[in-house]
Amino acid sequence: MISTPLRGVNKAHDEAIQKTFNMIRSKTSALLSAYNKIFIAYSGGVDSHVLLHLLREIYQDKKGIKLVAIHVNHGVSPKAQKWVEHCRKICKKLAIEYITKKISLKNKSCNDYSPEEILRKLRYEIFAKILPKGACLVTAHQADDQAETLLLQLFRGAGPKGLAAMPENIKFAGGYLARPLLNSSRQEILAYASKYKLQWLEDESNANTKFDRNLIRHEVMPLIKKRWPAIITTLNRASKHCFEASELLNILAEKDLQEVVSLNNVDILDITLLKKLSVMRQKNVLRYWFYKLSLPMPSEVKMREVIRTVINSRYDAMPMVKWLGAEVRRFRDNLYAMPPLEPFDKEKSLPVLNKIKSKVARELKLNPKKIKICFRQGGEKVKIAGRQGTHDLKKLMQEWSIPPWLRDRIPLVYFGKYIVAII
Repeated sequence: MISTPLRGVNKAHDEAIQKTFNMIRSKTSALLSAYNKIFIAYSGGVDSHVLLHLLREIYQDKKGIKLVAIHVNHGVSPKAQKWVEHCRKICKKLAIEYITKKISLKNKSCNDYSPEEILRKLRYEIFAKILPKGACLVTAHQADDQAETLLLQLFRGAGPKGLAAMPENIKFAGGYLARPLLNSSRQEILAYASKYKLQWLEDESNANTKFDRNLIRHEVMPLIKKRWPAIITTLNRASKHCFEASELLNILAEKDLQEVVSLNNVDILDITLLKKLSVMRQKNVLRYWFYKLSLPMPSEVKMREVIRTVINSRYDAMPMVKWLGAEVRRFRDNLYAMPPLEPFDKEKSLPVLNKIKSKVARELKLNPKKIKICFRQGGEKVKIAGRQGTHDLKKLMQEWSIPPWLRDRIPLVYFGKYIVAII
């Protein structure tokens, strides 16, 4: 559905809105002044269309500035392809370079996250791949979005980080992400679209209140606004307070993280040291650790499971807790977090190993025809330089503190019947 501009805005109101537009334009120009390559996340909706038009207005007479619109086709709506063409047409009219990419939920597990959250993750992965180093991605998030997000996160039981305000400008991928419209209301956005007679897309799913955000937008927020007309401003202020609290928690988490890392390796935590912290600080430092490792955050249920069944397990236990995109494991007194290990087939992996045979032969100065590379099958014996006799490889891997889940994935280099290297 293509929406047309609103009509009937009176002169006094129009002048007030024009003043607001000028402020938005000035702030946007200042926020993006450091960038000469600007990529716009363009869905075709009113917010992103206004942002697209606004940026074109600001930069149309400036040389050396590159504007590129990125439209991500989710493929969910039957009208998705029409939206692709509509956005292409608008960009052509505004003389803005246009890129479209398609994503899909096919073969994606949605057990721990909603389809909307999965699509958002995929969308930002696309943006990260496209964004050149030092360039800026701009999104059209505005004040109403921020207020709705706070309520949505509050209803989900989020902590300060989940309730925190979206920053106007942050590092993203190889560049930056900016949100120039964060202090603009939906009413101001619609007024801008009306003034410039913009035509935008309305996703029919936006009216479906079975989706949590739509329920908040169409039913909950209007009811709240009747009692508290300035609620958008109030909720945005609350979000900023949560952002400050979250930053303070990060400072504490960074301090704690430096205290509990194992062997100066931030990828591994020392469980003995971790258990000296209170449970609250354990949770705080774990969330911060997952963030530093670029892993998705666990739910509160999963976090409690990590503490109960992994951190507080026996020394010789090897428990594992997993959620979408991450898993946490224990080996002895060390805690490991990582993306889920892919299924491992020793036979299928052999051709890959054969590609590195010549390199190994060159480094070890051995005849490549007599070299074989394979994985552990069990029962291997190894002779170690400087040590007498042969040693069981399994016991050596235990001695070297190699985590059990990695042992069968380590390539072994044979020269004849002898293991000469472990890669």
